[in-house]
Amino acid sequence: MIIRTKIVATVGPACQDQPVLAEMVRAGVDVFRINFSHGDESTRAAALEAIRGVEAESGQPLAVMADLCGPKIRVGMMAGGGSQLATGGRVEIRRDPVAGDADVISTTLGELVDNVHLGQTLLLDEGGIRLRVAEAHPPERIVCQIVRGGLLGSGKGVHLPETELKLSALTEKDRADVAWIVQRDFDLVALSFVQRPADVRELRSLLPEQMWIIAKIERPQALERIDGIVEVADGLMVARGDLGVEMPLPQVPLAQKRLVGLCRRRGRACIVATQMLESMTRSPLPTRAEVSDIANAVLDGSDAVMLSGETAVGAYPVQAVAMMNEIAAAAEVYEAEHPSDVRVECAPSPTTAALAAAVRAVIDREPIAAVAVFTATGTTAGMLAKQRLAVPILAMSPSLRAVRQMNLLYGVRPVREAAPGHTREVLAMAGGHLKAMGLAKPGEKVAVVSGRPIGKPGATNTLVIHTLG
Repeated sequence: MIIRTKIVATVGPACQDQPVLAEMVRAGVDVFRINFSHGDESTRAAALEAIRGVEAESGQPLAVMADLCGPKIRVGMMAGGGSQLATGGRVEIRRDPVAGDADVISTTLGELVDNVHLGQTLLLDEGGIRLRVAEAHPPERIVCQIVRGGLLGSGKGVHLPETELKLSALTEKDRADVAWIVQRDFDLVALSFVQRPADVRELRSLLPEQMWIIAKIERPQALERIDGIVEVADGLMVARGDLGVEMPLPQVPLAQKRLVGLCRRRGRACIVATQMLESMTRSPLPTRAEVSDIANAVLDGSDAVMLSGETAVGAYPVQAVAMMNEIAAAAEVYEAEHPSDVRVECAPSPTTAALAAAVRAVIDREPIAAVAVFTATGTTAGMLAKQRLAVPILAMSPSLRAVRQMNLLYGVRPVREAAPGHTREVLAMAGGHLKAMGLAKPGEKVAVVSGRPIGKPGATNTLVIHTLG
């Protein structure tokens, strides 16, 4: 069975060796994520080299996504490793670093005291500790009422669900990491803690034009400006971990459905992430709830589902990938029997949008075995992916980076192919690849999409129904 949902897997100590990465690819990985919140440059360079080694050995294109840290706020050093904050008491947060205790702490973001206002909420340690600002004395300190106390340790996360930080989503570390990334063989960059479209545009100015940006949605402020963000990004990641701390947990599944639907209508890639198979970090089998979670992400219309700690530090990285693949396959069977009708509103041209819709209409009326597209940048393949076609999509492109990026798109099987001179050559190339991959047999019909002039971005204008010889 051809599985259309893509799998993103995070590289870490549990899977950094090339043989394990190769097993993960055979189990179903399409995109590898390198998390810049952990490790150093030498560790990341070794991971990238190992992934490219697997790619060369397997002959299968693999996308690599660099995930930037962003302005993640953490508690500063605590004396003795931690202190108990008592419910009903008060704690002072200082701008300058201090050895924290039950009465006074600091954070990794000194500017926090300039940004929060009276009455706003601060959440510490994944929301386990809840504070409310009682006094503001910028630029030196704030004083908070402890609404819900607990043991606070060094380095625990700090979230500000009601505060818009007047800071760039790119820290100094991120800028240094981006300078390192653009000199190496990455395909996508994920931007953390996006709040506004300007954050994405700022990163865009530092990257090559052809590198995709995935905006991670993990703050309520991003949801408020999501239409503008999706307009300037190449895709979204529904980062449910931080999002689930910064907004009420019951709202997270609804936000997921909204974001996935928006990506589908606007022709953007979409990844659903965080704790999808969390129990498989320690257990060879998932919980029933996790199975349902992945299935629902597929049925919502996401392009890809992501594994984080499950593959980075878990005991069963290969098994987690295989399980995720099996769950996606079962969900896709149901989806094929109960197709949804979502209109793709955004495309590089009205013609491209119309052709993508026409392909789906033809498939609904004729026995089409597969779709093939010749695309310079992968954009047309993305439009076809959003139609959630019941047949595989072969995407041919002369660009190696575009081929790798298309690994993130639902149902797309990308291959690198030089630009031909004529449409009939596209038909011949498509037929050869489809038969070699086992996606179509002689005598079966396929839909072939291309443009004139061939290989020019935005020139898609031709749909041919072709019978394979």
